[in-house]
Amino acid sequence: MWAVWRLVAQEFRARWRAWLVLALLVAVAGGAAAAAAAGARRTDSAYQRFLVASRASDVLVSPVNTGLGGYYRALARLPDVATLAPVVGLNMLPLRPDGTVMATGVVAAPADGTLGRKLEIPKLLSGRMPRPGRPDEVAVNQIGADTLHLHVGSALMMGTCTGPPCRGTHVRRFTERVVGIVVTRGSVVPVTALDKVSAIFASTALFHQLAHQLGPGYRGFDGAYVKIRPGASPQRFGLRAQALARRFAGTGGQLFVADESSQAAIVERSIRPEAVALAIFALVLAATALLIVGQAAVRLLVAGSSDNPTLAALGMTRGQLTAAGLIEVGATAVVGALAAVGVAIAASPLMPVGAARLAEPAPGVSIDTLVLAAAGLAIVAVLLARVAWPAWRLASARHADARDVAAPMRRSLAAQWLAAAGAPVTATAGVRLALEPGRGGNAVPVRSALAGTALSVLAVAAAFTFGANLLHLLDSPRLYGQGWDAAIDLQFQNITPQQTERLLGRVHGVSGWSFGDHGTIGVNGLVVPAIGVTPGKGPLQSPTLLEGRPPSTNHEIALGTSILRQIGRRVGQSVTVTVSGRREQDRIVGRAVFPNFGLGSFTPTDLGQGAETTAAVLAPSAAATGNGSGYEFVLVRFAPGSPRAADLASLTRSVAGYCAAVEQSTCLVTDQRPNGVTNYVGIDGTPEVLAALLAVLGLAVLGQLIVVTGRRRRRDFAIMKVLGMVRRQIWSVTAWQVTALTGLALLVGLPLGAALGRWTWVLFGNGLGIPAAPVTPVALVLLMVPVVILVANGVAFWPARTAALLSPAEVLRTE
Repeated sequence: MWAVWRLVAQEFRARWRAWLVLALLVAVAGGAAAAAAAGARRTDSAYQRFLVASRASDVLVSPVNTGLGGYYRALARLPDVATLAPVVGLNMLPLRPDGTVMATGVVAAPADGTLGRKLEIPKLLSGRMPRPGRPDEVAVNQIGADTLHLHVGSALMMGTCTGPPCRGTHVRRFTERVVGIVVTRGSVVPVTALDKVSAIFASTALFHQLAHQLGPGYRGFDGAYVKIRPGASPQRFGLRAQALARRFAGTGGQLFVADESSQAAIVERSIRPEAVALAIFALVLAATALLIVGQAAVRLLVAGSSDNPTLAALGMTRGQLTAAGLIEVGATAVVGALAAVGVAIAASPLMPVGAARLAEPAPGVSIDTLVLAAAGLAIVAVLLARVAWPAWRLASARHADARDVAAPMRRSLAAQWLAAAGAPVTATAGVRLALEPGRGGNAVPVRSALAGTALSVLAVAAAFTFGANLLHLLDSPRLYGQGWDAAIDLQFQNITPQQTERLLGRVHGVSGWSFGDHGTIGVNGLVVPAIGVTPGKGPLQSPTLLEGRPPSTNHEIALGTSILRQIGRRVGQSVTVTVSGRREQDRIVGRAVFPNFGLGSFTPTDLGQGAETTAAVLAPSAAATGNGSGYEFVLVRFAPGSPRAADLASLTRSVAGYCAAVEQSTCLVTDQRPNGVTNYVGIDGTPEVLAALLAVLGLAVLGQLIVVTGRRRRRDFAIMKVLGMVRRQIWSVTAWQVTALTGLALLVGLPLGAALGRWTWVLFGNGLGIPAAPVTPVALVLLMVPVVILVANGVAFWPARTAALLSPAEVLRTE
């Protein structure tokens, strides 16, 4: 063993610079891959850690009227309740200096000292939360700070009134000082209607001041965030809270309950693609780095193997020579792996990415011990596995170049065919260089380069195909559940059939409409956002059905794919449905895709999340919140073939006066993309960015091949010049080499990549509960052929120039 260590020491002394470069390659490539892998884990877990750090609630409850008359105190004493934080929405809006409203939003204040301190603690981006006893201090979420152009220290003029219309002399003005910019659980990825607007957090002192000065008119709404005890279920708590509400007349006897875990799941689903993209990038980067670093390590072993026959003659065994080579690579890999861990830690402040970066409760340097330890061990193990066979082969006492010379070299059939067909000599020589790896000191990593380039092409084609399907979903309302053209959505107010007839009856292009109500129901223990729909004029407008039909009686229901999976049911079976405290058995008659139907700050429907009933089922709760009999929304359909832009303009003019009278910002809605789709709008560039990164890695592999070819085939290029080739022809040989290699990679990678992209989209669509309907961007995929070939030849420009300028006399002077 002493001889092995002496041989290793001699090799490191002789080629320490080359081994140091290899260690640096391992450090940079391995560190980048480890940083991406750790970042993927950090991104995926950021929102859950945010919820833990903020002491997030489990349930949000809000009475139809108010719970401030003793209901919340009674609710806090229920056995299921661990912590309760009441909140009051104030009739206040930000004002410009001339008294006009700056933007819509919500202003909320804690009814006591619990909210923001013991429950639902926001993340501070700057400043602090308002002090409970300071009525002149407010904090603003990051959406409000961006919309209203605020920062810590800004003065914000606000106006309040006892009810609409909130204009002119009816407004009482206050000047508030912004003391903090915050991120709340709802503003990380806005889910509900109220999450998507500016949120201003006032103090308890302002709440009491307004109550004293204005009386009950100051209150826009109130509710309570509730942390339930371990083992308690949101539905069981909801039933008890509903029963308790009937004992307090001030609540109106009706209660809205939102399961906050449903909203958290929506946010996590929107963040997960970013984490998956990072994980894929880490995997592909690691594979590409292995091709490059592995070839570099093998080249070093080949360079050091020239003395192996002599060492074998002096008594060293093949096992000892192999061990020496593995120790050299292993020691370098260990040093590189330790440096890679350092690189990953140094890069950790760049993570997480996307919305998760906003949610990250502990930004900055992060040490993921599990990932970094696994990455370090993997770097050493994989690199040793990569060089094990070459080290064993090179350790043979008979491996000298003589054996390589004696062995017949496999010739490229493609090059032979081109030669027989009379192709130009430059084409034949280029194809031969591309497909024949050579032997001994002239060997080049053709197979590795081809595999790396094909893998890059495959990944890029798959990313483009997946991205095209994502864009197709974003632009196809039918795929995300919206089978109508527009909706009149009044949220907590009602519209009667007679009013609808007056508004829509004479609008050009309108062919029919259906009525509906919002609601929340219990389905086999789950709290599920629901809609109830009934025909108005023409056929029933219903969310897109994947299976079955819409409900037609009060004991039928259609559910989203995710809900069916959670409760373990399918179409045709029965479920227990709880509506306003009433339990009944309903038959599942359909599986639907739901667009966005949201009510205030309560969880909206979302793709596979939701339930559809008849309007009569939800009518009691809708009547309690509205201003009389009627419905909360109307689904409007235009006549087929009619010009949609003109019809929409006509509809907008018809309802403008009505919407202004009810002061409802969501009155006319033409785009009901659910959160599961809207959140992907912000990441629709992720597949393209990932594709670009993968393309760069593929070009790096190709560039390495061209550089190595230029160095190891210098003798071949010199002979070509001696035989009469000019510089232009040498350039042409290199161009044919690159074109042949990339062409073969495209031939393999494009169809496999498109198929992989379609298959991935089908899995993705099935998981979301939407019609898969995969599409293939044929034009884009075919465009990759000339683009990849041109870019590859661009990468080969400088190596080709170097080969064309070499001096045959200098290269062949030892011949």
